[in-house]
Amino acid sequence: MPDELSNELAQRLRKAEEAAAYVEQLESLASQAPALREQVSLLQRLEEREHHRQDAIERARVALTAANQAQENLADIVASAANLVNQLARTLREVDTFRREATASLSVVDRMDYEDELDHALNEQHEGDDDAVQRDAQSIRMVIAARHGSARVRQMIEELSPGFEVFAGCDLDAVPMRRELTNLIMAQLAAEAEANRPQQPRSATPPPPPQMSEPAIPEEQGAGSSA
Repeated sequence: MPDELSNELAQRLRKAEEAAAYVEQLESLASQAPALREQVSLLQRLEEREHHRQDAIERARVALTAANQAQENLADIVASAANLVNQLARTLREVDTFRREATASLSVVDRMDYEDELDHALNEQHEGDDDAVQRDAQSIRMVIAARHGSARVRQMIEELSPGFEVFAGCDLDAVPMRRELTNLIMAQLAAEAEANRPQQPRSATPPPPPQMSEPAIPEEQGAGSSA
């Protein structure tokens, strides 16, 4: 009987010790769980970052390849755009030059009309004392001059080319940058004209008479009025 109890106790002790060792092993393993979880989380984050990194690198490579392909077309596009811009600027210069020529020609017409009116009016002022004649002649010159000059020239231009607009029919707001481009070119042309104005030779065409000042009197008219 004592031997049987001894054997039973020995078996139970062995099982208890095995269980205790197993529990101790589990506790040791369980104590490693937080560190293991952190390591697993770190590895997951590293893998996720590497995935995003490789994906971003691939997208960047595709975008840069597309940019290089698009850039290859820029030389032809810039050349074509420059040619069109130069053509536009050249056409605008032609329009401005022809309009200036028309203005100069009509200034001559206006000057001739002014002189005709002045001759006709002064020829009617041939009687009376000299002082009165001179005063009337001065008034006549100022009145006639007020009807001529730049305003009259602009009126004649409008009569010959009514409703002229530089960009008529262009619809500058139909396409983005169209108005900005034309404004830029117009500003550049205006700057060029301003810079070149002092260097240009003076026109042989006589300027229109001033509107509010006394115009010059031809020699024969002066002699006729004082006779």
